[in-house]
Amino acid sequence: MSQKDEKGFFSSLWDSLTSLRLTIALLIILAVASIFGTVIPQNASPGEYLQFYKPATYRILKILGFLDMYHAWWFTFLLALLSSNLVACSLKRFRATWRFFSNAQESLEEAQWKALPLSKAFSRKGLPADSLPRVQEALSHIFRTPKVTKDSQACRLFAEKERLSRLGVYFIHLSVLVILAGALIGYYFGFRGNVNLVEGEAADRVILRGEKQPRPLGFRVGLDQFSVSFYASGAPKEFKSTVTILDEARQVLTESIRVNHPLTYKGISFYQSSYGVAGVKKAVLAIQHRVTRKEITVPASMGTKTEIPGGASSFLLGQFIQDLQGMGPALQVLFFESNRPHETFWVLQNHPEFSERSPGPYQFTIKEIEPRYYSGLQVTKDPGVWVVWAGCFLMMAGFYVAFFLSHRRIWVRLTEKGGKTWVEIAGASHRDRAGFEKEFEKMIQALREKGTINPEESEPSP
Repeated sequence: MSQKDEKGFFSSLWDSLTSLRLTIALLIILAVASIFGTVIPQNASPGEYLQFYKPATYRILKILGFLDMYHAWWFTFLLALLSSNLVACSLKRFRATWRFFSNAQESLEEAQWKALPLSKAFSRKGLPADSLPRVQEALSHIFRTPKVTKDSQACRLFAEKERLSRLGVYFIHLSVLVILAGALIGYYFGFRGNVNLVEGEAADRVILRGEKQPRPLGFRVGLDQFSVSFYASGAPKEFKSTVTILDEARQVLTESIRVNHPLTYKGISFYQSSYGVAGVKKAVLAIQHRVTRKEITVPASMGTKTEIPGGASSFLLGQFIQDLQGMGPALQVLFFESNRPHETFWVLQNHPEFSERSPGPYQFTIKEIEPRYYSGLQVTKDPGVWVVWAGCFLMMAGFYVAFFLSHRRIWVRLTEKGGKTWVEIAGASHRDRAGFEKEFEKMIQALREKGTINPEESEPSP
């Protein structure tokens, strides 16, 4: 490859990277991909996917990376290409912007005066030196304190404001890069997992998504109590976990975790995500003798043998099922009687009529079940979240500077012609010209009020 061809290749590559079309295309592709990432559940188990998709569809989605899209190589490539595009566009435009900042155009040539869309010229009696203080005062009051230069031909004044508005696009570009950097920090140095805690138990490890080995937390988190309230329809209204953090066998804090109210310790946040019944704390059973029809109420705990008053029998609650074959909560009862082998049967809370079929001299019905809950907590660590927030604030500042501020400049030239002072004023704004025209008229009015321009004096011909 010749040197000329090599130069042409890099020049074409540079032109492609600095293309606005590439920026728009990448944003559209990322937006469409994000829609797929929202519609298709991410990082679910194969069984969950196969409930909705055919096996062939599942394999295609897995190969394309849509099941873990935000970690797919092609999504990372798109983000890297967008970052390169933003950096290249910023570097390409920065040369002209730097020249603009380093060489402020404080005086205009005659052709430039005529090319400006806003310009006025008036005459008044006296010398330019007499009008200069009034012009300075008027501009300082309405616009900005001007810079004055003098030569043998004229007195020139130049004032500008909101110069930094030309840097708004760079703030926006930088904010996108900062947000992407924060996301990368969270991806490589953070994690996201889940832990299920049963009341009275603690854990010091979490199960991460897509990983088999649990991740140690560096401390223990224990579930003291779980509570749930319900609407009249039976739907859960609020569920709350009261947890205690133990660090090096020392109780650090005890707080409640609710939906949208997480607990954060050492940069690790715990979110309330789910709950369920892990067992039974206590059950209250009504036991009726089949012959005498005498009924007694007996509280019992899981796994503990309980004596039946007034006899030589006892029972033990062996297992609890929240929904036994669609018939509701059920307790497994092991019945013991002297000189007889134990008998096992199920007692259904919602179907007491089934208790008549149970063996033995007693009928068991469930009066009350106090469940023992487990709480499902989502555990996340994202050290890049503050970098992302900084990028968001930087983006908002960039949008404000880029779209709500405009660089405005005013030039005034005082020259002596025929014993009079010619006052020429011109202005330019790179954005919001309609608003600048109103401000320009205010400056003209201020010059009239200061006596720099007399109403009876005519505007000179160009």
